[in-house]
Amino acid sequence: MKMQVSSLLFFWVLLVFSAAGQAPKPSGLPAEKNQVKPPVNFIFEKKKLLIGILEKQETDWNQGNLKGFLSAYWDSDTLRSVSVRGIYYGKERLQNHLKSTFPDSASMGNLSYDVVHIELIGDNDALLTGKWLRKNDKKFRGGYFSILLRKLQGRWQIVAEHFG
Repeated sequence: MKMQVSSLLFFWVLLVFSAAGQAPKPSGLPAEKNQVKPPVNFIFEKKKLLIGILEKQETDWNQGNLKGFLSAYWDSDTLRSVSVRGIYYGKERLQNHLKSTFPDSASMGNLSYDVVHIELIGDNDALLTGKWLRKNDKKFRGGYFSILLRKLQGRWQIVAEHFG
């Protein structure tokens, strides 16, 4: 009896769609072109943008472009950069420290970031945590980081960081 009811139901659905001039679409086929697109996932897009800032820093560092690397930082005396060597306030002091520590691209080596977590704090702040690795001349140095980015004047900028 179940088989007959199922068969009848199938033929009835087929008949209804045939009468309407449409055949039922098997699942798994591509959606029609005029179908409404899903809404943009703004959280995903914001996180992708934030990771892009660190990816640009990696590229600039690995090309020996310290100026490009520093472009991600807020140009303010209240910028804070914390490492095992101390706390550096302001973009200019950070730049001077990096120039004296890494006088050329060979000493800079190759930098990579691995973002483990992004926490969005309101609309204009984000905390990125993860791992970093820098290698040059067969020497490896790495650790963990926390980077606070803030949207200032329409642009995401690093306002505080801690590398250890």
